Amino acid sequence: MTIKAIIVDDDFKSRELIHDFCKIYSNDKITIVDLCRSVDEAIISIANNKPNLVFLDIDMPQKNGFELIRHYNVVPFEIVFVTGHANEYIEAIKCSALDYLMKPINPLNIKSIIDRFEHKTEISSNQNRFDVLKNNLVNTKKSIILPNNDGFKVIVINEIIYCETSNGNGKCTSETIVVSKSLKEIFQLLADSSFLKVSSSAVINKKFVKSFHTKIKKLTLLNDYSITVTEYNKSSLMDAISK
Repeated sequence: MTIKAIIVDDDFKSRELIHDFCKIYSNDKITIVDLCRSVDEAIISIANNKPNLVFLDIDMPQKNGFELIRHYNVVPFEIVFVTGHANEYIEAIKCSALDYLMKPINPLNIKSIIDRFEHKTEISSNQNRFDVLKNNLVNTKKSIILPNNDGFKVIVINEIIYCETSNGNGKCTSETIVVSKSLKEIFQLLADSSFLKVSSSAVINKKFVKSFHTKIKKLTLLNDYSITVTEYNKSSLMDAISK
């Protein structure tokens, strides 16, 4: 299947650059059917061209890229966000398991995104990724999407008790799920001062700490699960939890 895509960016050079990179690195997989300067132009183009994929600049005048998302109850295409700023928007996008490109754009990143797109499931089954993004952007209960062997799971961040890795698999719990992400990747997504990395294999939510046994260096959580602490002694752990 050839991917039909449009590029939405108010900057002419940026539009042309993405277009050229797509032609050079993935011309056999993708066809750019339109180049749009604004959200309003994109809405008309999407209705006419019905793209599978939209490269969407976040920082545009009048309406930013997220206004395009809000226009649809069900987003009928995949999105790659494009931005020149590593701001709070990037964290929301990461938590939603959506793709993004940072300016200046590396053409190999475009190639890898298009390769991943080919292996994604139907767009309709991924709609709640956009719901998570919308939710996180308005600062209501923030959620995170964690991939697992069956697909993915949406979890409210402040309800996570701990995350732990073992034998290459990650486990994250309010309810226990095994996820296909490393602990480092999970910790990066938990952009919240409530979380603390207590060992090379465990991250805990500080508000769920019940007790700490100094002699055996075991931390007990409110669900009575125990985790070995290697990154802190008693004093430094008390300081870290109280912050």
